[in-house]
Parts: sequence; C-alpha cells; structure tokens
Amino acid sequence: MSLYDLRYTRAELARAAREGRRPAPKKTRRRITSWQWQVLDCRTGYFSTEIATAEGRARLRGRLDAQRIRGLHRAGHDLVGADIPPVRHRHDALWHAW
Repeated sequence: MSLYDLRYTRAELARAAREGRRPAPKKTRRRITSWQWQVLDCRTGYFSTEIATAEGRARLRGRLDAQRIRGLHRAGHDLVGADIPPVRHRHDALWHAW
C-alpha cells in the first residue's frame, strides 16, 4: 500500500522562519505492507465465527448480569449500586478484528 503525506523538512522550516513566510510542505510517499493480525492469529480461520462467538459471550454476560440483579431485587437488597455495563454492539468484534 502506498500513502502520500505532506511533510515539512527541518531545512524548509528554518528557511521559512528566516524569510518570514509560511513553509512549503514536501510530498513524500511511504510504502507499507499491511497484515491483518486476525488473519494471522485466527483460531478457526473465519472472521464470522470469531465475531459470532464474541457476540454470544457478550449476550450471555448481559443475561447473567440481569439475572444477578433480578435475584438481588427479589431478595430485598438495595439496588442503588447495581449496574449492567452496556452490551457490545455486534459490529464491535468486527471493528477490533481489523
């Protein structure tokens, strides 16, 4: 993959300061090879399986938290400090896979 950036060289910054003008950026090209870590370190080889597993775990964690709070409520405990963290969105695992 090739990326183009506009960068200021130290010499251009010094020259522009001496001359009292704005520095002119220089176009530079950077070439990188990008590997997705998920492809290299995927247990099953498929993103969809990893994402579905993570989503299932998040749903289970949410259900267990709700059952715990319901049990505390039925037992007569004060629920002021009880909280259920927000459930992960289904695309969250896809976002972290990249």
